[in-house]
Amino acid sequence: MIKLFRKIRFKLITKNKTKKPTLQSGKYFKYAFGEIILVVIGILIALQINNWNESRKQREKEIVILLALKKGLESDLKTEFVEGIIFFNESKVALENLSGFYNNTKTIPNDSLRKYIRRSLGGEWDFIFNTATFENLKASGIDVISNDSLRSKISSLYSDKYPELKGRSNRVLRFYENQVCPILFDNINLFDSIFSKNDLDNLKNNRQLTNRTKALSATRAGLFSLANNIKPKVESLINDIDTELERN
Repeated sequence: MIKLFRKIRFKLITKNKTKKPTLQSGKYFKYAFGEIILVVIGILIALQINNWNESRKQREKEIVILLALKKGLESDLKTEFVEGIIFFNESKVALENLSGFYNNTKTIPNDSLRKYIRRSLGGEWDFIFNTATFENLKASGIDVISNDSLRSKISSLYSDKYPELKGRSNRVLRFYENQVCPILFDNINLFDSIFSKNDLDNLKNNRQLTNRTKALSATRAGLFSLANNIKPKVESLINDIDTELERN
């Protein structure tokens, strides 16, 4: 860049638009000052180009991270929230039917009773989120996300909301595995095609089993109430990331 300025200056000198100064003419200092100005301009332009390149690289890095976050959030939304809430709604209906059976307010055929048992007590939902991109982002510096509002929402979801939901999910899962399963398997034969009279009596009269089933229903309801509150935040964050990506 400096060479270019000097070439232009040289052409001006050769065309007598600018005379080459001499010590005797007293114009040497003016010439030297011009050289300094050229050097300063060249340095400033070089710095500006360097800053622009660094900003471009930083933006490219940010876009890669945002795309990875969006992909993970979309996966969480589909496989954890949507499918998890479907699981909860189905198990809730099954537990309501079992409660009617326990309380003698509903007559349920033997084969339907087995279906309700399996749907409500045959397993528990475990929320597993895609957090690898955020963990890498934290390690490398979350400030790469230039939008302050977006950066705050990302941090809030991954540092607060997800851990809260995962913690409650773990508590429900531990209760199911440690309190419900042992009582269930010790008192009910889940592998016969129909329940025996003894199984039916245990279902209705076993206080440990009925109390734990009701407690599981309550803790599970709290879990999925929280999931229903966090789901819109995930959807909103995906939209915010799309908006930021469109800024290019």
